[in-house]
Amino acid sequence: MLARTGGNSSVTDVAKAVAGSDWVLLAVPWSALGETLRNVDLGARLVIDPVNALRSAADGLLEPVDGESAGQWLQRRFPEARVVKAFNTVGFHVMADPALAGGPVTIPMAGDDAKAKASVGELVRKLGFAPLDLGPIRNARWLEGLAALYMVPYMSGRRQDAFEIYLRTHSAPPGAAELRPAG
Repeated sequence: MLARTGGNSSVTDVAKAVAGSDWVLLAVPWSALGETLRNVDLGARLVIDPVNALRSAADGLLEPVDGESAGQWLQRRFPEARVVKAFNTVGFHVMADPALAGGPVTIPMAGDDAKAKASVGELVRKLGFAPLDLGPIRNARWLEGLAALYMVPYMSGRRQDAFEIYLRTHSAPPGAAELRPAG
């Protein structure tokens, strides 16, 4: 694990890096998440979760793991942590250069802590994206579903059909603000 403090970087183990941090970004595959955090106490840290709880199905495509999203798993395992699902639906090349999208790219976020989402939203803005709060951590499952769809061309050998999913806010049809859900 690489930990950065000020202008200096050092290599350390995960538990030490987390212990010296206020924020944690979990950039690991789902299959490695449990082992990566085995001896780690996330405490009340802000945790950015771009992990997708997906596995390869018998046909080679991705499918959700049984039960819960990575964000839900993290929040259940570390109840004091302030988990925010974000950055899991955007390709690496768009993260490196948001201008490739040809317009504003929205980073959807889900989490139970409003202040944590606001802090991650500020980071999203500083990186050149627009944040979109999509509610509680249970909605992380739907964001992971977007990631699974995004991978279909790659996983099925049809890279020529690859696409990006660009969510954009402020594009609802006229009158949408007046619509209320039934019930």
